[in-house]
Amino acid sequence: MKSIQRRIGLSTLLSEESPYRFPGGLQPISQTEPQDIFIVGFPKSGNTLMQHILAHLYYGLNSIASRTMINLIVPDVYSNSHYFRFDNTCFFKSHERPNSNYKRVIYLIRDGRQALLSYYYMLENLGQSVNLEELYDGTTKIYGGSWSGHIAAWEANPFDAEILFIKYEDIVLNKKDVLRQLCGFLNIDRSEAELQKVIDLTSIEHMKEMEARDDWKRMKKEKGFYSGSFVRKGSVDSFKNKVSGPLITKFEKLNSEMLLKHYSIMN
Repeated sequence: MKSIQRRIGLSTLLSEESPYRFPGGLQPISQTEPQDIFIVGFPKSGNTLMQHILAHLYYGLNSIASRTMINLIVPDVYSNSHYFRFDNTCFFKSHERPNSNYKRVIYLIRDGRQALLSYYYMLENLGQSVNLEELYDGTTKIYGGSWSGHIAAWEANPFDAEILFIKYEDIVLNKKDVLRQLCGFLNIDRSEAELQKVIDLTSIEHMKEMEARDDWKRMKKEKGFYSGSFVRKGSVDSFKNKVSGPLITKFEKLNSEMLLKHYSIMN
């Protein structure tokens, strides 16, 4: 077991108090177990942030853990053909709609008015031609479908998955409360000091510092992300100043039911 740790460099990345030691075991990314947990949400709803949170909260990584290591521990289902089974329960990052393989899910809801703005900046940074109006009026098709349709599909829960719904805004504004919810869902105990450490290591400031490291720069380049920052501000309402009133009104009319359910349209 120790030889495996040395080979993939995990022993230097764990906090001294971390109870985890990884036995390895390489599996196809499609071959998961019923107890595995999937981070799911409409694109730009906080999936990457939750990926980092779970890596630190569950495994107890320390401050030198890289973006590469985070991706290894909580793999993106679209970017990896295989993954290591580090524990009985493994974690995956996804934007899928419900399917029978996703039996335990942490579903992230972010205000669609803000998620679409973040999606717009991501496409721009990828060098893609993108029209803000066509994003907000639904003309531009996004993987997973519309914002309200994606949420509605998971709320319908056709395969009776165990789902923890978390709002992105709560992660930003009340992260410790969210961490406690996650501990309950994962059936783990963490001290106040451990929770604070997760808060510090998943702050926007720390994640921006990580993005400046060579491995994250290399991954961005491989994906064609040549300009701008992937980790931006983590805003909850910058759309108010960045998107025109008529566009926001159009989106609100198209998604009024879901916005009324989870947000005040007048926010």
